[in-house]
Amino acid sequence: MSSSVAQASAPDTADEAVVKAVRATIGAAWRPVAVFDEHGTCLVATRSYIVQAARLGQSAEVQRLERRAPFSPDGLRTWTLVTLPARDGDRSAAEFVDTVADALPIMFSAKDLQSRYLFMNRYQAELYGTTPVAAVGRTAAELVGEEYGRFTRTRDEEVFRTGRTQPAYEESFAGVGTVARHWLTTKVPLRHASGEIWGLATISIEITERKLLEESLREAKEQAEAGSLAKSQFLAAMSHELRTPLNAVLGFAELMQQEALGPLGRQEYRDYAAHILQSGGQLLEMISDLLDFARAEAGNLQLASGELELTRLVRGVLAAARERAEAGGKTLPVTLEAALPPGFVALRGDEQRLRQVLRALVDNALKFTPAGGRVVVGLRVPAGGGAELVVADSGIGMSAAEVARAFEPFWQADAGLGRKRQGAGIGLKLARALVALHGGTLTLESQESKGTRVTVRLLPGSPAQEAD
Repeated sequence: MSSSVAQASAPDTADEAVVKAVRATIGAAWRPVAVFDEHGTCLVATRSYIVQAARLGQSAEVQRLERRAPFSPDGLRTWTLVTLPARDGDRSAAEFVDTVADALPIMFSAKDLQSRYLFMNRYQAELYGTTPVAAVGRTAAELVGEEYGRFTRTRDEEVFRTGRTQPAYEESFAGVGTVARHWLTTKVPLRHASGEIWGLATISIEITERKLLEESLREAKEQAEAGSLAKSQFLAAMSHELRTPLNAVLGFAELMQQEALGPLGRQEYRDYAAHILQSGGQLLEMISDLLDFARAEAGNLQLASGELELTRLVRGVLAAARERAEAGGKTLPVTLEAALPPGFVALRGDEQRLRQVLRALVDNALKFTPAGGRVVVGLRVPAGGGAELVVADSGIGMSAAEVARAFEPFWQADAGLGRKRQGAGIGLKLARALVALHGGTLTLESQESKGTRVTVRLLPGSPAQEAD
């Protein structure tokens, strides 16, 4: 090793305070300096000495740094001061690196090929329960524990073996405290000018808060999913149990309205039976929607795909809306129109489910459009293929905040005990789920006092248009 050497004889009875003073003095120097005893054991060395010696492949002398007590049984006899040639800019570079490294709230260190620390910033040293100087020459196993030491040594050896930077990976250890802290760590090989690896640098950024947040979000998600599943199971069970007695009510009401077993005697009875039949029908539809909603939430809603013709489907839904109004003894208070292209628009899909979607959208439009308003159902074939259904009304519309909540289950724009409009608040949510099963999209645009526009797009190549 090219060096300047100075020797001094120490008294037979060594003064430990003197050794500590020498260590403090040498440790604070910016030049590449080290002190060895007569056995060749390094007592103290500056960071620049350790790094430069490692670069030169001459780090054998410092591998046992601070591993041996500096006193022999008969006292320390000779100290050797070794100084490697300083390079231009070493002082300013060393001061800059030390200042920045110690100021960063990250773990930053360098190791030799035996995974012994050549450098460690103050932040990491404090977490390890040591100091930057005392950490030099020691391993992670010695500072943190055997389990973590084996883990990080395996990672180091992978870098030495492949010569490649190890991408960021997550790790955790308890450090000085008892609570595990989580880190995102990257390891980078350090090379001579010739390309030969002489060590590696490790940078670790703490992500404990992020991991705790992820864990709390995961737990919240699991709780929400469990609650949603329980709700869906409850709705499915209740819907099934309610439909059985309701079907009996509707059957007997229809017999009474038709006077199948003889005249009822008074017109009022026939009117009552008609009202029971109409109200029961609305209730059955709501229960059926709840059951479908529960199935959709559980992922158990299936399509019965087949050939269908959309223009016929639109006309049928509009005719049914008018019939329902007439069955209640009145005409629709709004204008209900269809804007259909000439000819036929055919595709594959579940006709019953698409009818259910369109009926829900039309009923919603009629519900929120005051008397004298207008509801238009349009159908067109985009240039790229597929089909587009549009239900537009001139009704009361919604604010931006209400539009943002429109697809929330059981939410209603007209809420409260005094609300004038019926419904369970699942129509839009269910409609969107049914359209999604067809591979399409359902979007909503609305402004207060300017009406609402709902667009259903069925795209080319969607499951609805593929052969069975």
